[in-house]
Amino acid sequence: SHRVLARALFTLAAAMTMAMPTGLKGKLASLEDFISMQNEELAAQRQEIESLRGDKSNIEQHYQGQLQEMKKTMVADVQRMQEEVKKHFQQQKAENSRLQQQITTLKGEKTSLQQQILGLQRRIQEIEEHVAAIEPALLYLLIPSPTSKPHGGSRRK
Repeated sequence: SHRVLARALFTLAAAMTMAMPTGLKGKLASLEDFISMQNEELAAQRQEIESLRGDKSNIEQHYQGQLQEMKKTMVADVQRMQEEVKKHFQQQKAENSRLQQQITTLKGEKTSLQQQILGLQRRIQEIEEHVAAIEPALLYLLIPSPTSKPHGGSRRK
């Protein structure tokens, strides 16, 4: 608005210095020309303002559309990632359950093997005690005594 006023004053001063009409009709005609030029200038400025408002509106619509598109894409991406995380957690939970079942089974097998080992150790101890009890008798049967005679030996003539 300051620019428009300064321009109008400049235009008025220029018009007055170019041709200074001497009569009242001439001054009135000059003033009417000046007002007409100012109205044209004002109309041009208003048209420029409307054009800028239209540009602003178009730019806002363009960026609003881009923003909506980005938002839609991001929402879809977030939903996809949430589904992937949910699926991964379900798979991990199933894997954890499977591994826990294997651990339980292996613990059971370990306990069973430990009991079998204890049973075998007792059996070995029993056999060792039995062998220790019958060993002197076996030695007596297997080792000939110095007073015994060989059976069925060769005869010399």
